[in-house]
Amino acid sequence: MDKDRLFNRLLLAVVSLVVLSFIIIPLADKSSRWYIVASGSMEPTLKVGDMVFVSHASMNEIKIGDIISFNNEERNYAITHRCVDILHQSNTTYFKTKGDANEENDSFFTPENALIGKVPYTKLFGHVLYAKIPRIGYLSYFTHTKIGFLLLILFPSCALIGIEIYNIASVLKNGNAEKEKKKDA
Repeated sequence: MDKDRLFNRLLLAVVSLVVLSFIIIPLADKSSRWYIVASGSMEPTLKVGDMVFVSHASMNEIKIGDIISFNNEERNYAITHRCVDILHQSNTTYFKTKGDANEENDSFFTPENALIGKVPYTKLFGHVLYAKIPRIGYLSYFTHTKIGFLLLILFPSCALIGIEIYNIASVLKNGNAEKEKKKDA
């Protein structure tokens, strides 16, 4: 039983370190960004609502099979799909992409100047782990609604301010009470 418990704790520690490295290292890299997955085109790898980390990458760092993010001029937002082909033509590199859940490749080639970066990954116990936080994007969406802002930002902030005012008042009251006791003594 103790060996099982030790193994579980070690496994939890290793997984925690991997997850933390996906969170802490990107924070130090200002050229990297977090995106929220808005469609199911990359399921089951990336699900709607996942927050995915995209690290800066040059065109030479992209390999077929990598998940890349790029700006799409037609849709005016970033798309994150898997690179399925790389084409070099007229001194420009183009990436052909496809969503994992889509049956066909995207109908366009993405030029190298539209590349934002790629989703880093690591392999652990034979599984590929991408730099993402599952479903946390829903919380981000919710905080941008009026009710979400009120419930998750404004009310807790007001409660904390109220608690601090109460604590300060208590300290002042106790301080005055102690002064009164000293005067009486």
